[in-house]
Amino acid sequence: MPPSAGLATERLPAATCPAKKDAYAAAASPESETKLAAGDERAPLVRTTRISTTTIKLYRLTIFVRIAIFVLFFKWRITYAARAISSTDAGGIGMSKAATFWTASIAGELWFAFMWVLDQLPKTMPVRRAVDVTALDDDTLLPAMDVFVTTADPDKEPPLATANTVLSILAAGYPAGKVTCYVSDDAGAEVTRGAVVEAARFAALWVPFCRKHGVEPRNPEAYFNGGEGGGGGGKARVVARGSYKGRAWPELVRDRRRVRREYEEMRLRIDALQAADARRRRRGAADDHAGVVQVLIDSAGSAPQLGVADGSKLIDLASVDVRLPALVYVCREKRRGRAHHRKAGAMNALLRASAVLSNAPFILNLDCDHYVNNSQALRAGICFMIERRGGGAKDAGDVAFVQFPQRFDGVDPGDRYANHNRVFFDCTELGLDGLQGPIYVGTGCLFRRVALYGIDPPRWRSPGGGVAADPAKFGESAPFLASVRAEQSHSRDDGDAIAEASALVSCAYEDGTAWGRDVGWVYGTVTEDVATGFCMHRRGWRSAYYAAAPDAFRGTAPINLADRLHQVLRWAAGSLEIFFSRNNALLAGGRRRLHPLQRAAYLNTTVYPFTSLFLIAYCLFPAIPLIAGGGGWNAAPTPTYVAFLAALMVTLAAVAVLETRWSGIALGEWWRNEQFWMVSATSAYLAAVAQVALKVATGKEISFKLTSKHLASSATPVAGKDRQYAELYAVRWTALMAPTAAALAVNVASMAAAGGGGRWWWWDAPSAAAAAALPVAFNVWVVVHLYPFALGLMGRRSKAVRPILFLFAVVAYLAVRFLCLLLQFHTA
Repeated sequence: MPPSAGLATERLPAATCPAKKDAYAAAASPESETKLAAGDERAPLVRTTRISTTTIKLYRLTIFVRIAIFVLFFKWRITYAARAISSTDAGGIGMSKAATFWTASIAGELWFAFMWVLDQLPKTMPVRRAVDVTALDDDTLLPAMDVFVTTADPDKEPPLATANTVLSILAAGYPAGKVTCYVSDDAGAEVTRGAVVEAARFAALWVPFCRKHGVEPRNPEAYFNGGEGGGGGGKARVVARGSYKGRAWPELVRDRRRVRREYEEMRLRIDALQAADARRRRRGAADDHAGVVQVLIDSAGSAPQLGVADGSKLIDLASVDVRLPALVYVCREKRRGRAHHRKAGAMNALLRASAVLSNAPFILNLDCDHYVNNSQALRAGICFMIERRGGGAKDAGDVAFVQFPQRFDGVDPGDRYANHNRVFFDCTELGLDGLQGPIYVGTGCLFRRVALYGIDPPRWRSPGGGVAADPAKFGESAPFLASVRAEQSHSRDDGDAIAEASALVSCAYEDGTAWGRDVGWVYGTVTEDVATGFCMHRRGWRSAYYAAAPDAFRGTAPINLADRLHQVLRWAAGSLEIFFSRNNALLAGGRRRLHPLQRAAYLNTTVYPFTSLFLIAYCLFPAIPLIAGGGGWNAAPTPTYVAFLAALMVTLAAVAVLETRWSGIALGEWWRNEQFWMVSATSAYLAAVAQVALKVATGKEISFKLTSKHLASSATPVAGKDRQYAELYAVRWTALMAPTAAALAVNVASMAAAGGGGRWWWWDAPSAAAAAALPVAFNVWVVVHLYPFALGLMGRRSKAVRPILFLFAVVAYLAVRFLCLLLQFHTA
């Protein structure tokens, strides 16, 4: 499906594409969701620009050249291996060992090549989008929207962060009468409910203040206490007179001071709630809790409601619309012995409860730490879902979801552990946007409700076919089934609707239904996001990618090595769970509806952890590349092997440089991504393979550690960057680090042995120096990639890198030399 089909598309050089810092750059489906109707002379809401420059053409050419080199290389490799094995002592143990090493080496290199091709091909057709947000200034054109916020553990996900996220949603630049915010508290914690209640009270002041002065961002913590890098704990942001766009500068200064005082009092109340909750849970608390649906802010009307001029008020709101979006607290029922399906179960409970209360046709899902950073983000996302016709707006059709890139506060300036993940968000997702759309990645995603119900897109439905509400599929709730058939929003907060919503979040409602399989978020994996997006794509839906300036949403990310590895472990294990499920990208249906390269992208997303099996072998046994590169145990690499290796490395570097040029990411960001890929592949990926293998063999479910969402507190007594990035230097040993530490030790020892004149057991040929060159180069390659891991192990002592690395090298050298002696003794 070419990206130009049916689109308002231009072929422009990358330099003429809308700059990320100057305009909205967004992603949509390959076919226009915003084309003009016949006779409508206005511009479309979304304009698509294919990246068609010399850079992208060279990029595609280099990829195919490298694929051709791979084909020639493996043809030579397999032929040469067969001759080498046959020339070894026939029938002896030497032939068996040679065949084993040759097979392992070629199998690993074939896998690496296969994964590289899967990763690169879906990125060859990137597009950029720009949206016209100002075209939707008329609020009557905008549809209703439900916003889902999920939290599961008040210890790992601070209630204050949840409160700030809720406040940023309520203050977003979207009609108050058309937004309903739902907060899912999966822990049933009183502190979370209390924090949301406090946010509802403070919203009566915060939301009108934001509207009056047009402040950005509309997260109070980020606005009052966020430094230049964002995230709490930095230097307080001072509003500059020159950048103020409001009515009166002195009035802003006065209002800001008063609102900030109220916010600090709210913070203290939430901190007190958290302290009391911690004491209560130390005394012991039951895991079971009943379902709760509580409307904290009623839905607003459609007409603006101006504030009243009253001297007793903290700020003058006489000319400000003081309406607030609706806010609903939801806690689904949990009972011991029942499967709750983690976040996917919580999202499905919200999907049902919201259907009988508001039933908005579009749903935005955010993690509790991901706040609205750009007040126009909701309007911009809707641009992909509707199209203008005859002076109005109508549903655009086949876009199931709009994925926003994830941006983070509180990440160290060097981004040691690649938290920003720019290669994925600004390169892979951008490339997929030219196919069938980006992959759903958990938060910052705007959905079409009917797509979540497992309904086919309009172009794949039977003529005249509507949305069938089958009780066997959706459950027995008559009000919910009526909402499925209605496909239109409503606002109900009466006692009957709340009682029905409470019944819909009971843990028994899904029994015997298709929830988690064909309806809603998919169960059976800890990465329900990828599985849910895949199900939509294979039904024929498309998705859109949208990167805004300023960033649409911002969240927090773990900057501690142990926390980051546990996060990656959860993602990798979830990906493998999908591979071993009915949603396997190779075997799942929808072959006519799913683009072949889109399928390749999903296959890559679900099998990448298997790379660890080959990579750890290469890193722990640096002899394998040398032995496979030559013709036997003691031979130096052949000139043909060296030539192929050089060609592959040069083309790899060329692809990397060209990729950074057309995507706009910095070469340093690409390199940090490569480094952390090596760290993850030798640690978390390996553990994920072991966990999922155990699950497949025994049926035991995988437990995972929830990622901490804490930012450095502004109350911490340590000053400066040492306070803000204290977690970066905290050393917390975890078993995940053991394989990577071993790989680092082996390769440092190998370098030390080569530099000190040591002899490995395979360096017995006269051309020992030539034979040693490639393994030493490989050792350097591994150590340079694992350098961030070494810094993480050193903690604050990383400033003394060279002495520690020297001692580490000596110890590792002695250990590996001892291993060599044992192996020599064994083979003698």
